[in-house]
Amino acid sequence: MTVRGARPDTGDLLFGECIRLAAGAFVAVLRRPGVCRPTAGAVIASIPIGMLGLAVLLLVQRSRGGFAAAGLAVGMLGAGTALGMMFQGRLIDRFGQTPVLLAAAGAQFLGMTGLVVASHFATVPGMLVCAFLSGACEPQVNASLRALWPTLVPPRLLPMAMTLSSVLFEAPVLLGPLILTAILQVTGPAVAILLCAMLFAAGTVTLATSRASRAWRGTARRTDLAGALAGPGVRTALLAAAGNGVIVGVVQVSAAARFIGYAGLMYAAFSAGSLSGAVAFGTRLQGGRPAWRMAALTVLCAFSLAAASLTATPVAFAVSLLTLGACLGPAGVLGYSLVGRLAPPGHAVEAFTMITAAGLSTIAVGAAAAGIAADRFGSTDALLATAVGTLLLAPVLILRRRSLPR
Repeated sequence: MTVRGARPDTGDLLFGECIRLAAGAFVAVLRRPGVCRPTAGAVIASIPIGMLGLAVLLLVQRSRGGFAAAGLAVGMLGAGTALGMMFQGRLIDRFGQTPVLLAAAGAQFLGMTGLVVASHFATVPGMLVCAFLSGACEPQVNASLRALWPTLVPPRLLPMAMTLSSVLFEAPVLLGPLILTAILQVTGPAVAILLCAMLFAAGTVTLATSRASRAWRGTARRTDLAGALAGPGVRTALLAAAGNGVIVGVVQVSAAARFIGYAGLMYAAFSAGSLSGAVAFGTRLQGGRPAWRMAALTVLCAFSLAAASLTATPVAFAVSLLTLGACLGPAGVLGYSLVGRLAPPGHAVEAFTMITAAGLSTIAVGAAAAGIAADRFGSTDALLATAVGTLLLAPVLILRRRSLPR
């Protein structure tokens, strides 16, 4: 209820206006011809991403009765995903989206089915090989959709389309754990993994058989070893993505170590902030001097990390993570938009997959480092050290500002 005569909060008005503008921009993007089918495919294929890792962990742990083999299997899944992304991205740029995506979906389906079969015989080597294959063959549907946007929307809608990709990726990923929780109440993780395989396959087929995907081709056939890294702007965006990945990994471990009984609340607050920030400000922060804007978001992330390290209650910690996520969300959108604009000709999908792979790899690095720091020094020191490192990243991005032209 609003009190008559009271002035509405300026921040609330700004946030509400950004949400309204973003919603209108998203509708304008979705109304474009040929957009809905590949977009639906990306949404469907994003749902299992939020549930596959935990499902693999539970499947291997229950078949072997311990977490050692289970943790190794999840590590193999992540390593395969990071390596497969870059390799698959280059193949897509070279041969087109449809044949590579469909082949990857078929190979992944076999790998995930083999993982379930191997778990029944409790063969660790077989499970590890199948976990690696499942990650390496994960179809790069979201990167492919980002590469399609310039062919689907006019330049004025391209920033909105890139923001929509981030939202359509994060929202289903948040839904995945809820679906997994419901499945585990009725049956076991094997069924969840088979469901993941079917969702990946259905989403991939939906996008890969769309007219836009079948018609898409890379603009060149270069085979130099540098590939997407030949673009200085891609290298700068890769550096920023790596820094963001370290932050996510540290936060995941530090939140659980500090308030283990509220870990779910912390993860939800962080994800909600990231999603809200991407929706509200993802399109508003593009243009102008991108290096300065990226550096400003990095500084805000550093202050949010420092604030989180100084909090003493779960609610205050969750609020700090909400703020941190609200800074990381737009930073991710800005990075992907820059990559789409600055990738060398013929290496668009490879550049997108590199950014994602860099984030995934450094999440693992940040989580490992935070785990060691939490055991030896405590989660407060881990968060403070990450805040300092993040703050030092800002001037590096400014020094590389010439690689990110207006």
